[in-house]
Amino acid sequence: MMQPIRFRAILAAALAGALGLGAPASGVQAQQVVRVDVGAAGAQSLSLPRGESAVIELPVDARDVLVSNPAVADAVLQSPRRIILMGLAPGATDALFFDAAGRQILTLNVRVGASTNALQDTISRLLPGSNVRAEAVNGAVILTGEVDSDADAERAQRVAAQFVERPEQVLNMISVRGSSQVMVQVRVVEMQRNIVEQLGIRLNGSINSGGDPSWVLANTPGFPVNSGQMGGGAFTFNSPASLGGNGLSATLQAFERVGIVRVLSEPHVTTVSGEEADFLAGGEFPVLSGVDDQGNPIITFRDFGVGLNVTPVVLSGGRISLRMSVEVSDLTNNGAFSLGVGNGNTLVVPALNVRRVSNTVEIPSGQSLMIGGLLQSVTRENIDSLPGLTGLPVLGALFRSRDYLQGETELVVIVTPYLVNPTDPSRLQTPVDGLQIASDAETIFFGRLNRAYRPDQPAPQGAWQGPVGYVIE
Repeated sequence: MMQPIRFRAILAAALAGALGLGAPASGVQAQQVVRVDVGAAGAQSLSLPRGESAVIELPVDARDVLVSNPAVADAVLQSPRRIILMGLAPGATDALFFDAAGRQILTLNVRVGASTNALQDTISRLLPGSNVRAEAVNGAVILTGEVDSDADAERAQRVAAQFVERPEQVLNMISVRGSSQVMVQVRVVEMQRNIVEQLGIRLNGSINSGGDPSWVLANTPGFPVNSGQMGGGAFTFNSPASLGGNGLSATLQAFERVGIVRVLSEPHVTTVSGEEADFLAGGEFPVLSGVDDQGNPIITFRDFGVGLNVTPVVLSGGRISLRMSVEVSDLTNNGAFSLGVGNGNTLVVPALNVRRVSNTVEIPSGQSLMIGGLLQSVTRENIDSLPGLTGLPVLGALFRSRDYLQGETELVVIVTPYLVNPTDPSRLQTPVDGLQIASDAETIFFGRLNRAYRPDQPAPQGAWQGPVGYVIE
């Protein structure tokens, strides 16, 4: 039941003094002052934190104020045109204002929520550069304003969650001032050097062949370390056959190989702060994952090449947190798996050489950091010999074979993040912009694939010039 509020001058004066309606003391926040227009149609709304008050200033004199739910809000008449509303408990109520003739001059829908002063002070202290405002509505907290990064907005949301019963009661409507899009550039540089050396003598001989007794001599180098790399030069010596069919043949096998492999990959990915991005430059190879009810193989495909998985988070001060994983893999026959699939067919599943790094780093925009490196050196050497004869002076070398392998690998992974903004399409260029194919005459007589011009001549219309790549901030 609605109950009228009785006003007393002594209570009004005491309340006004307690609430600081005069000049506020130093360090005390002034009350909310609401000036209302009684000529506006319909009811007007007012949000009031619990335990705080608001001063209602009217353009006409009011005599009575009626509050429908005194447990939610209370009203005190300080003067005919100045009324004080106090929030007592969370909830909603109506405040009706009447003049001396009993006519209703104003209707206020008052909504009282939890006090956000402590929350506002905490956010202002923890995020001094932000402009975050907290508002309580029906037991929930709404966060508005601007911050420098998504991390600051998430931090303000975590702080507000401590002032409500459930984290779901926090509505985060904070906007980010700066750019929230990140371009990540990763440089993967790998150098491999291999040295292979093989030296051996193959002997085949027979004494008293076909007679009794007969003697057979054989020495064949196997080169177990580099069995798949036999080649190079060979020198053969055959002795003339005798009447008894005796003979000796010798083959000198020598092989040397020096190889170098250079891998350079620079993947670029752009994504929004907090979102995951993937990149793969390579391919897929088939892998046997099982068999069906009829015995037919089930094939799946696995990726290989240069892969990148990154999740950037923009922090304050232009810093970027990167949670990323970089992988460099290539096919190899070492460790390959072979399986017969019927009808004389064989399924060979190759193996992978994998170099992988996964970590989380924090880098300023435009700066670089080496997040991974590998220096590996492998040396293999094997000597095969005929027992009892390898120790002979000079002649012992005829019964030995040497197999040598040395491999060195150097791998470096460097990452550079940038804060980026969209730009006009005319400012972006690609390597194929302005590419002009040479005419048949230029291709036949000059061996050109694309048109060329001298530096002292102006470039043809649409020909490529200038830098290539992304426009970054």
